[in-house]
Amino acid sequence: MVSLDAGGLLVSRPQGLTVVQSCGSCDRPHGRPRLAEAPGTGVSLAHTRGWVAAAAADGPVGVDVEAVGDGDVDWRTAQAVCTEEELAALRADTHPRRAFLRQWVRKESLVKVGVGTLDEPARLDVPVYGQEPPRWHGWRLLDWGGAEAVGCVAAREEMRLRLLG
Repeated sequence: MVSLDAGGLLVSRPQGLTVVQSCGSCDRPHGRPRLAEAPGTGVSLAHTRGWVAAAAADGPVGVDVEAVGDGDVDWRTAQAVCTEEELAALRADTHPRRAFLRQWVRKESLVKVGVGTLDEPARLDVPVYGQEPPRWHGWRLLDWGGAEAVGCVAAREEMRLRLLG
């Protein structure tokens, strides 16, 4: 899927692109993905129950997707990862679980471009979904969602969304 996205961006055959992963600290296959044939092209992958997301851009890009499910918000987790403003918005939302996941995928997409860590996600004071423009310190945030999943892509450049089903 990421090869298909990158192939469209690079005007190249997806079959000719090799996605590799490495963390830079060891030789195990994990860490941020990249294209062997185009190291300057950013690629990102995410998956959750029943959903996969991929993104490619001319530079860093991060994508995340989360299945919405039927459960309630884990407020302890929400307090650990959200700012006070985000928590207030979650409490006021008619669907707090979906609202929490919308904030979470924004934070995770920014972590994937390297501007934050999951050690302190509350320090990523991302705009509250639906209340503020989808930008954060020069990064564009492109959100999508439906009844079953929500997602976000973060990149410096304008993005187009293509959903495959």
